[in-house]
Amino acid sequence: MRHQAMAGAAAALVLAATGWAAYTTTTPRPDDVESLTLYDPTDLREVAGSAENVFHGAVIRRTGHRSLGGLEQELYEVRVDRNFKGRLTGRVTVTQSPGEDAPLTPGDSYVFATAAWNEDAGHAVLSGTKPHRAPDPRATADRAAGGANRDLTVAEHWLWAVAHQVDVTQPPPAPSAPSTRPPQSPRA
Repeated sequence: MRHQAMAGAAAALVLAATGWAAYTTTTPRPDDVESLTLYDPTDLREVAGSAENVFHGAVIRRTGHRSLGGLEQELYEVRVDRNFKGRLTGRVTVTQSPGEDAPLTPGDSYVFATAAWNEDAGHAVLSGTKPHRAPDPRATADRAAGGANRDLTVAEHWLWAVAHQVDVTQPPPAPSAPSTRPPQSPRA
């Protein structure tokens, strides 16, 4: 009888382990994150228009993690070096969803587009975007630093994006009527 009980317990254990393995391989992991945004995360003008703050800063250290609104967040202490939009100063807490991008590296500098959370909860990286690694904002922008125009520095590129930001909460302007005047040719 004891032998049958042990065999039954072993069978139950195998069945439970098989069920758990099936559950964990078919259930999405928490780091498989999809986000729905009103803006195009690849259009820096729309990102700038959707962000409360756009700034260049250096990651001091990772300070932990917490759950904000049911979403897990990694916390980083960041020193604000230059604002492109907003008025952040000193050191701020930046939150980033794990799985959306590689973790931030302490000692590296980035351009952040963020929105503030309640009071002291920090500044969350906009959903669907990623901080652009930018060691020197005076360096020529490249695609990795959010640049498309190689003639602009990282700072100039982001200042341009902020100056030409798109408010995605407003309908696009109506197309204007075509001009009846012929285009002027450039002077030689």
